[in-house]
Amino acid sequence: MNLPLQVLVIEDSADDAALLEAELRRGGYAPACHRIETAEALRAALARQHWDLVIADYQLPRFDGLAALALVKEEGLDLPFIIVSGHITEETAVAAMKAGAHDYVMKDKLARLGPAVARELREAEVRRERRRAQEALRQAYAELERRVEDRTADLVRANAKLHAAMTERRRLEYELLEIAERERRRIGLDLHDDLGQQLSALALMTKGLELKLAKRRAGETADAAKIHQLVQEAMTHARDLAHDLNAVDLKGDDLPTALAGLARHATELFKISCQFERNGTTPTLDAPVASQLHKIAQEAVTNAIKHGHAQRVSISLSNDSPGAVLKVTNDGLPFPSLKQPATGMGLRIMEYRANLIGASLEIVGDGARGTKVTCSIPLEAKQ
Repeated sequence: MNLPLQVLVIEDSADDAALLEAELRRGGYAPACHRIETAEALRAALARQHWDLVIADYQLPRFDGLAALALVKEEGLDLPFIIVSGHITEETAVAAMKAGAHDYVMKDKLARLGPAVARELREAEVRRERRRAQEALRQAYAELERRVEDRTADLVRANAKLHAAMTERRRLEYELLEIAERERRRIGLDLHDDLGQQLSALALMTKGLELKLAKRRAGETADAAKIHQLVQEAMTHARDLAHDLNAVDLKGDDLPTALAGLARHATELFKISCQFERNGTTPTLDAPVASQLHKIAQEAVTNAIKHGHAQRVSISLSNDSPGAVLKVTNDGLPFPSLKQPATGMGLRIMEYRANLIGASLEIVGDGARGTKVTCSIPLEAKQ
């Protein structure tokens, strides 16, 4: 079955056009040819329908093949364009090919027309497939860009929500720490002002009772003395607790001095060995950062003494590029890990304080005795 073919023939000779049509039939096509002779007719034909092939005579009385080729390209059409001429030099043929003609055939060698048409139809289909592929690729790329933009917008919104959630969590952690600090001070004041006074009054009463019983030479004198001694011990313990709970917070950013004072205070209050060591030049820390590190050290020392029953505590502050490192080691019972469910509130508060200033907190036990608390704050978080 011959292949249907819509052919636009630009030719002033009807006989030559008939020869072209006959040659196409011999080449295995079923051509429907339409012959024109002018530029106006060419424009009308191109606007009227789709064409599979254009065959143009190189020279016409009022038109020529190169002008026809330019007009086809002007319309933005990619049609197989073959020039047929009875007289054309090699230089003219080369010029026509450079102008965009796909092939040329001499009228006395029309046997070449069928193969030339077959080749150019294949090439035209290849170009169409390439354009379709390029268009599909362009659309796919545009769709990908749209999806990337949508996904980026989603990620920006999600990141904004996450940032807001992190900010809110940090605010809540800060409020929790402030509440804990206020409650600590309140309990310290209650111990000092309320319980301390009541214990003082009770101590006076028990001492008076002891003296009365001693005058009577009563057998309960020793019991009264023992009660008085226990009340005195309770007073001392309450005073120490009140002093510890109302420990003076760090003022300004002089962390080394404050840590040295913390070591002296622990030594005097708890009758243990507590030393502070400063290694190298300590980086300058803003007051809020220094304050949180000081409170972490306070909590670590308090836990070591009261819960770990430590007798030796060491506090060190060093400049470990790219930041500062606070270490508190002791020889008491090991602290639980922060990952354990039984971790106490004191250790959790230490972790909250570290998170608040962008520091990392590590608590490592050393066998049956001893714990090392390490708080590292990077350079970018120091400010």
